[in-house]
Amino acid sequence: MPTILRWVEFAVGLPYHAALVPVTGGRRDRPEPHSHADFHELVFVTAGAGVQRVGDSEMPLRAGDVVLVRPHDRHEFAGTATGGMRFVNIAFPSERWRAFADLAGLAGTADWDRLALPLAAAADPDGPVAAEFARVLAAYSGTPRVLDLVRLWTVVVPLLERAAGGAVDRRPGWLVAACVAMSREDNLREGLPRLLETAAVSPGHLARSMRAHYGCTPVAFVVRRRLEHAALLLTTTTEGIGRIAQRCGFSGQSYFGRLFRETYGMAPRDYREATRRAVVPAALDTPDIK
Repeated sequence: MPTILRWVEFAVGLPYHAALVPVTGGRRDRPEPHSHADFHELVFVTAGAGVQRVGDSEMPLRAGDVVLVRPHDRHEFAGTATGGMRFVNIAFPSERWRAFADLAGLAGTADWDRLALPLAAAADPDGPVAAEFARVLAAYSGTPRVLDLVRLWTVVVPLLERAAGGAVDRRPGWLVAACVAMSREDNLREGLPRLLETAAVSPGHLARSMRAHYGCTPVAFVVRRRLEHAALLLTTTTEGIGRIAQRCGFSGQSYFGRLFRETYGMAPRDYREATRRAVVPAALDTPDIK
C-alpha cells in the first residue's frame, strides 16, 4: 500500500512547503509511491529528464515542465537522463488552493482534479516561470508568506489553463459568491442555512450544483470550511478548544474533535502543540516531501 502524506506531518503552521529535489533512476535513490491526504503540489523540472509515475501510467518530464499534482495521485518520480533529474516542489494545503480559485474566479480548476493524469505544461527553463519557482523556494528559507504562494499561482495558472485548452468556468456566479462568503466566520457559525440564504436557490438546486462543480454535498463543503478555519485558529490564537469549536459553528467539542482527527490525523490539542514546535527548515536542498 502506498504512503498517504498529511500536511500536519511536515508543514503544520506554514503557508507552503518548498524543496529542491534530486532524483535518479535507482530504486534506492527515490522515495516510495505515495499520495496526499490534504494538499496539492506544483512541480517544476529545473534540470535533466525523468518520469512521474502516476498509478500505472508514466508522464515523461524534462527541464521546463510544470505539473500540478492532486491529492489523490499515487505517484513517484525517477530520473532517466544521465545525472538524473532535479525539480522544485512547492506543496500547499488543498483548501487554500480551492479558496484562491474561488476568489480569483479561475476557469476550470475544479475540473483539473478530475483528469485521468495530473495537468502538465511546458515553460522556458530559464524564463519567468522558472524565476518565480526560484523566488518562492528562496523565500521558504526565510519567512514564507501566503503572498509568495499567490504570486506563484498567478504566474503558473495561465500556463496550466492554456495546457487545459482554455477551459471555460461553468460554475454559476451565485454559487461561487456563496462559497466565497462561507469563508467568513459569522457565516460559518450559521452553517448550511446561511449557505442556502446566500445562494438564494432551493436546497435541491444547491445540492445538485455543489456536486457538479465542487464534487461534494453542501453539508460536506460547510464542514470542510469550518475545519479549515478551526485549524487556522488553533495555529494563530490561544483560545480554548471548546471556544474555537463554537466560533466555527460546531455543536459540541467532542463532535468537533472527532471530525478534526479524521481530517487532520490528530486531536485539535495535538495539532496546536505540533504547530508550536514547527520550524522553518534552513536548508533548501532537501527531499522532505519527495
